[in-house]
Amino acid sequence: MILKYELSAEGIKVLAEEITKNLKKESGFFLNNSEDVYFTIDELAQFINMTKGSIYGLVHKNAIPYHKKGKLYFLKSEILDWIKSGKRETKTSLHDKANEYLAQNPFQ
Repeated sequence: MILKYELSAEGIKVLAEEITKNLKKESGFFLNNSEDVYFTIDELAQFINMTKGSIYGLVHKNAIPYHKKGKLYFLKSEILDWIKSGKRETKTSLHDKANEYLAQNPFQ
């Protein structure tokens, strides 16, 4: 099924401006590292793709960095550090570490 739409030059210009505006808005979350940004819980949920309920659960357990001044705020740099800290070791890297330890500390 082929749909045909005819847009005027002005319509194309408006459409391009809207797309550009939306892309800048969305990419701003990921590309704006020069200044630190505070997220609300809704913005954080969108940024890390989690539900608000899951985030509230992490806050309750003090498992995620947050600031509370009347309502919850999350600092982008702290959230990125928190995400990076969750890196898990692969079996290969654990095996390599075990071999390195055993080489340095032989059985007696």
